[in-house]
Amino acid sequence: MTAEHYHALHSWMDAHPAVSRCVVALDRWLPLIPFVCYPVLLCLLNVRLFHLLGSQAALDFMVTIARAVFVPGFTFWGGTILRDKLNLPRPYEQPGFEPLRRKETKGHSFPSRHALSAAVLAMVWMYFYPKAGWAMVGITVLICIGRVLTGVHHIRDVVGGAVLGFALGYAGMWLL
Repeated sequence: MTAEHYHALHSWMDAHPAVSRCVVALDRWLPLIPFVCYPVLLCLLNVRLFHLLGSQAALDFMVTIARAVFVPGFTFWGGTILRDKLNLPRPYEQPGFEPLRRKETKGHSFPSRHALSAAVLAMVWMYFYPKAGWAMVGITVLICIGRVLTGVHHIRDVVGGAVLGFALGYAGMWLL
């Protein structure tokens, strides 16, 4: 999107302050869902492991739990390194652009870590609990939309982050 597109969107949001407040609130609070749900998943997996203790299945399940820890960790670190290397500008760094949500960060726009993290965690959830995983995919999409609508990321940033997160999460959980 160009600065003109964002300006038109921002003007529309100014005319609809309730929608604007809702978009900003969702952008702020939706990323907490994957952040909070991930430790819940790890607790659920450890309860499942506890019931398997004393059997060969317990050792196999421990390897799966390790993947559920390391795949998101390596994906997040890899995304952070990629952001640092590319150091692409954010939309609000364009002249005349005013985002809905004020941010001071310069550069480090691609890939969006919010989208990347939510997507990889959705794939981890999908591996163990498919219905919850699909719900997390929906939350990932909403996070991506919120990041673009508030003007803190370009569309390429959130799409790139989500695709990278889904791909690495799938590969790490199903193909390793």
